Amino acid sequence: MSLMEQTPEKITPKKLGPTWVDILFLIFLVGVLISVTLLGRLAFEEGMKTERSKENGEAWVKWLTDNSAERFKEGFQPSACAGGPVVAAALEHERKELMRAARLAAKKAGTEDEPITLPDIPIGTWGECFKALTAKGGALADQINAFSLEPLTLVAKCDPGDLSTAGGFLLEKNVSTPVGSAIPQVTSTLADNDLIVEKVNIRITICDKGAYPTKIAEFDF
Repeated sequence: MSLMEQTPEKITPKKLGPTWVDILFLIFLVGVLISVTLLGRLAFEEGMKTERSKENGEAWVKWLTDNSAERFKEGFQPSACAGGPVVAAALEHERKELMRAARLAAKKAGTEDEPITLPDIPIGTWGECFKALTAKGGALADQINAFSLEPLTLVAKCDPGDLSTAGGFLLEKNVSTPVGSAIPQVTSTLADNDLIVEKVNIRITICDKGAYPTKIAEFDF
C-alpha cells in the first residue's frame, strides 16, 4: 500500500484556555495587587495622622509665639497666661496671704516652731495657662489626637515602647545655667506648677506613629 493510500490518524485538537496552574497564578497575582494597595493606603493614612499631629504642635507654636510679647501687656486674656509685674505682684500677695493664714493656724495649734510649707499657688503657673487654653472656648480647645481620636494630651515623653503616646506632645522648658558651666542649659518637662510670670524658653515635641519624638520648634514664651 502506498503512502497516499494510508489512512491519516485522527488528530485530537488541544483544549484552548487557561489551565488550573494559570488560574492559581492569576489568583495569586490579584492577591498581591490587593495587598500592595491596602499597604499603600495604610501607609498613607498613618502618614497623614503624623502630619495632623504636627499641625497640632504647630498650632501651639503659633499661639504661644504670637502672644509671647502680648501677654506682658495690661489686660491680656486669658489672664492665666499673662506675665509681667502685675501677675508677679498678685503672686506675691497670694503668698503673703497664705503665709499669714498658715502662721495663725500654727499659733493656734502651738506649732509655731515647725517649718511652714505653702501649697502650690496657681497664679502665674503653666498648669493654669494650659487649662485656660484647652478649656471649652479656649484658643486651643478641641484638638484631637490623630491616632487615638481622644482629646489631645501632654505626655511625659515619647516612648516607642508605649504606642499610647503616639500623637501626644511634650512641652519642655530650657533653663540656662551660669556662665562657665559645662552644660549651657538644662531641659526638663514643663510642669503644672512652673511659673511663667517671666519669659520661658519652650521646646515642643510631638510623638509620631511609632511614638518617636519629632521636634516642632523651640521658642520664647
